[in-house]
Amino acid sequence: MEVSLLVQSAGSAPGGAGQTILADYANVAKEVEIVTNRMDAPGQLSFTCLESGRVRISEGSSVEFVCNGVKMFKGYVMTVERGRNGETRYKAYDMLRYLKANASYVFEHMTLSQMIQRIAADFGLPVGTLEDSGYVFPCLVKEDESCLDMIFDALYQTIIQTGKLFIFYDHAGVLTLTEAKNMFVSTVIGDGSLAVDYTYKRDIDSDTYNRIKLVKKNEETGRTDVYIHEDTETVKRWGVLQYYGVVDQNLNEAQIDEMCKMYLRYYNRVLRTLSLEALGVPEIRAGSIVPVRISNVDDLSSTRLLLAEKVTHRFDGEDHTMTIEVKSFEQLGGGSVG
Repeated sequence: MEVSLLVQSAGSAPGGAGQTILADYANVAKEVEIVTNRMDAPGQLSFTCLESGRVRISEGSSVEFVCNGVKMFKGYVMTVERGRNGETRYKAYDMLRYLKANASYVFEHMTLSQMIQRIAADFGLPVGTLEDSGYVFPCLVKEDESCLDMIFDALYQTIIQTGKLFIFYDHAGVLTLTEAKNMFVSTVIGDGSLAVDYTYKRDIDSDTYNRIKLVKKNEETGRTDVYIHEDTETVKRWGVLQYYGVVDQNLNEAQIDEMCKMYLRYYNRVLRTLSLEALGVPEIRAGSIVPVRISNVDDLSSTRLLLAEKVTHRFDGEDHTMTIEVKSFEQLGGGSVG
């Protein structure tokens, strides 16, 4: 395994002049951890060094981690913690961290990729591939809200409206929007292939709904219009599990009715989750589609394509392990490949 942990920081040259210092911390850093989430959070990298004297890496320094030629992370140091023995822990975040700033926007007749371009331009953030989702928001008003929340809310609505899975993330230093199918990983994780442990769970407690109730304030009548869709069969079996939401006033009755149907189609199921401990594969990150096969689990006895919700990579010396968390099998239609 070949890894590099390049840190670029500002320093002083002989004579007091400023200079940029580039150093590889791969041989001195321990407990390196990279965490990515599919929704709502920036990627982060943390590592620990034993140092004497002053803190070596200053806030704002850029950090880049590469494993076997795969650039797994690029970001900037935000947090420095030091203990009495000189053990110093650094934490860096990718560019999505800068989108946590609050702002107000009115997006009219814009797709998700156009929204991202507009916000990125305002904050001076570079963009890479931004695929066209094909869905145009009639009007989306956001006031005093974090830009990251704006984008992920629009992303969620785009997935609901199109039925396609899109992933928004920082790809080695550029903001990227792509369909999940373009993040397929061919390595099978499971029986006899990298996996060392797993936890599998089924529940209807945390994210399952069989009644969808959406409401919109009617400016003309002064009353609230209510739209409800439910599945009577699962209501009989589980009782009423209701989702309640207030929708954009710019949506018409047909659009809200369709949204109710799509929400019910998505949420009216037994939620299946999987936490999989395995040997590390650098290409796998949150948003990746991963083939998984575990013979002792009925749902996974044949190889299925699962969407990685959260991925944690850990590097300690020559060891590279990872944890893959899958939230729902239905997001890929229960895709089976064998």
